[in-house]
Amino acid sequence: MINLVKKVRDESGVILMASTMGIFILLSIFAFYLARFSVLETQSGAYHVQDIKVRNIAMAGAEHGVQIYKTTRSTNSITKNFNQGSYTVSFDSNNDETGGSLTSREHFLTMMVSGTLSDVQRNIRFFLSSMPEAFSFSFYGNNSSGGTFSNTGGTINGDMFFKGDVSSNSGTSSGITYTSTGNGGVLLSSYPSFPEFSDTYYEQMLASVNSYNNYSFDFDGINDYVHIENSDEINTGSTPHMKKTIEAWFKADNVNSTSHKQTIYEQGGTVRGLNIYIYDGQLYVGGWNEPDGESDWDPGTWLITDGTGDEIIESGKWHHVALTLDASDANYVQANIFKGYLDGKEFGSGSGSKLWNHPGDVSIARNRDTKFSPNQDYNTAKYFSGLIDEVRLWNTVRTAQEINSYKDRVLSGSEVGLAAYYDFQNNNAQDKEDQSNNDGTMYGATWTNDGPELSETGSTVSYTSTIDLSSQGNQLLVNGDLNISSTTVIGSGQIVATGDITISSTDVGGNIIIICGGDVNINGGSVLGGTTLANSVIIFSKGNASFTNSVLYGLVISKGSGSLQLSGTKLYGAILNYSPNFSLSADSDIVGSVVSNYSVDLLDNNSSITRSEIPELSFAGQNLGLNPFVVPGSYLEY
Repeated sequence: MINLVKKVRDESGVILMASTMGIFILLSIFAFYLARFSVLETQSGAYHVQDIKVRNIAMAGAEHGVQIYKTTRSTNSITKNFNQGSYTVSFDSNNDETGGSLTSREHFLTMMVSGTLSDVQRNIRFFLSSMPEAFSFSFYGNNSSGGTFSNTGGTINGDMFFKGDVSSNSGTSSGITYTSTGNGGVLLSSYPSFPEFSDTYYEQMLASVNSYNNYSFDFDGINDYVHIENSDEINTGSTPHMKKTIEAWFKADNVNSTSHKQTIYEQGGTVRGLNIYIYDGQLYVGGWNEPDGESDWDPGTWLITDGTGDEIIESGKWHHVALTLDASDANYVQANIFKGYLDGKEFGSGSGSKLWNHPGDVSIARNRDTKFSPNQDYNTAKYFSGLIDEVRLWNTVRTAQEINSYKDRVLSGSEVGLAAYYDFQNNNAQDKEDQSNNDGTMYGATWTNDGPELSETGSTVSYTSTIDLSSQGNQLLVNGDLNISSTTVIGSGQIVATGDITISSTDVGGNIIIICGGDVNINGGSVLGGTTLANSVIIFSKGNASFTNSVLYGLVISKGSGSLQLSGTKLYGAILNYSPNFSLSADSDIVGSVVSNYSVDLLDNNSSITRSEIPELSFAGQNLGLNPFVVPGSYLEY
């Protein structure tokens, strides 16, 4: 019996131990799976948080991309670290994110953004338009005058919008006419706003014209110079030269050099001629005409600064020099007709005579074979070391007042008596005097933007030969009126005039911005912007704008309070108009989009506005004043 009880007790202990172990195992398994679940939930939660963060990173990249494109029109890729992650922004003007074509929408591009945080990535894309939403219509009339739209002639093709009423038998002929009232068209109660336009960039460009960016040439004193061929206007010809003025700005490296005479300008030779040079701290201007059978101006006259007061020249400082010759037709030497000026003040006068024909060519920054004072040194190759600018050759005698008043101003090239003008603005020795062609040849000098401080005169500037903007810093700046006729404008950049701009019978290349402070007049079969919208122009006018018998590819911004008129003109692109008098006549056609603060008058049955592609306006680095917009519904995460 005792053994039985003991056996039962032993078996009960075993069962208890087994039960305890089973419970322990079950609890361990439960704890394991609970811990595993907790870890998975934590990981899932972390990935969820990362996903939210990386989406925010991608959106930040999208905002950055839109801002960059708005202000610069740059489509360069952007990569930036942000919030412990990074984003990359890229642009594609040809394809959407699936590879589908965008070629039928020239002013659209795809902006793709990839945000990354650890091993989590988010990709999004938008479609951007370089033009505000109002340009989605063939014609958008803001109707600031409050009148009813009435189209008596011509046609409008494509959807249009007019803020107000449209009269019967007016509006678009192929498309839908939308109105803000529903009168004369389909009510469009929620319509795009008239574009916000900032003219800051254009006004800044106009203001910059008065801050003349001057260039000069730096000559090494060894073998750099400008050579100008013999010319009847300057030194040769069948009649003697009686009236002369020669001017130049110079900045010498070392005015005190005695190694040789540093020639600034010379013409002629040992028998007859003129020269300007510096030696041992002094400035010299000289003239001579030796033959006894002529005037016997022998050995000649050299006027020399005395090195005191206003007659001091300094190394590394800009100075202005001028000589004048006021001879009569007499065959003898006359007193006090030869004068020298330093920085606008006369420093000496002496005898002189007219100059007979004196070949030997002309040089800037080198002496070819003219002579020097006081011992008639005939040695050649007396080179100048330093900078020279604004060399002006006149066949008239400039007064002391004229020399002093105009030495700090840029010439137009059309001044009376001007024979040759070298302003060195185009990295060459082109003659800017518009009636002759005395271009020089440059040998070895270095073009530099270190020039004397000059301002423009505000007079009319005219061009009749090819304008290469790339050779003059991609800018043509005129403080006054600008006339361009029967020529070609190439390169990319800006043409800016504070006054009126007239372009006649001229081809203007693409990627050029024309900014006019006055009236714009394009006529005579001119073609602007090439032949496609890919290389278009922008024309900004603060005054009246007139386009006659011409072709334009690009954007016209008319800010004047007068008129915008197209006559016999084809415009491919877009118009933003603020002028109250806006008309098309004589078979004028606009293919693209028109957004106007006022109504438009189509004055004949052959004029038209047709909705089509508008320029991409990819003028990198320029804020064009028009905000791009994100196309509604184009947001996609992929």
